[in-house]
Amino acid sequence: MATLAINADRSEVRAAADWLHDVALKYEVPQNKAIALDQCLDEILMNIVMHGGSSATNTPVQLSFALTPKEAAITVSDSGKPFDPVNAPPKPRPLSLEEAEPGGLGLSIIKGLSNHLDYEFKEGRNVLTFAVAI
Repeated sequence: MATLAINADRSEVRAAADWLHDVALKYEVPQNKAIALDQCLDEILMNIVMHGGSSATNTPVQLSFALTPKEAAITVSDSGKPFDPVNAPPKPRPLSLEEAEPGGLGLSIIKGLSNHLDYEFKEGRNVLTFAVAI
């Protein structure tokens, strides 16, 4: 297992991506799976930065990587506003191009790229684990 602590700040998202790249190489995660993990992690961290509120910046965001024979998983723990992405309703699709608005597809991306997604609110923190099959 590998871990990293970062601040809930846009400037730290790149550091998390670099950490994941190094961890994926170290544990020989297939490149296409590492890319899927990176895209999910980027979406999750940006959601924390943009929507976590001031409580998200009070304590570091904790990241941990775990590898089993069947999957590579990342757990993200933050102190932002409680938010359960597993049970959040999908964003409604616009009926026309005029109704379309940028953004709001992060959860769809995460759910589409990961093989499973687990969430709990524990000890004042959002704890989200996502994994890809390897």
